[in-house]
Amino acid sequence: MRRGVAVLLAAGLLTGAVGCSSGGDEAGTAGKATSSTSTSSSEAAGPAGAALSAEWEPKLKTATDGDAAVCNLVGDQECAEHLTDIAIVVTDLEQAVAEAGGAAVWPRTVMQLKKVNAAVDAYTEHECLGDENAGIAGSPCPDDAQVIMSGGQALVLALQADEASAP
Repeated sequence: MRRGVAVLLAAGLLTGAVGCSSGGDEAGTAGKATSSTSTSSSEAAGPAGAALSAEWEPKLKTATDGDAAVCNLVGDQECAEHLTDIAIVVTDLEQAVAEAGGAAVWPRTVMQLKKVNAAVDAYTEHECLGDENAGIAGSPCPDDAQVIMSGGQALVLALQADEASAP
């Protein structure tokens, strides 16, 4: 998974630096992802302690918010940057969950993390970024992008469900 995020992030940054000069939008997007993903592992505790959802809901919301049509063209740079923002927050959340007890304490959250991670890997393996045919019928890229975008939002619900069902 981390390789997939790194490849997706590197591809997004390389494409933005090499050929897409659309007025400096990339710098604003990259700054948003960086500032929204800083974590404090001391704040991450299991359901019996501090709630992970309180810390991660705003981060996930920031990463998943955006233009509803951002990924209408799933091979575009703008879509890849949006998906990368989500993937970065998901990777950070995955580490926080592991530090807070992992699957034993956060079963629904870990299951949802696996779904998003698999979709990030698939988007990378399917070479969706820059593929002009990424959105045509039969391409797996739209499904990959949809799972990443909806998975980021579903993680909030998974965190809340795990916290509510804790002893």
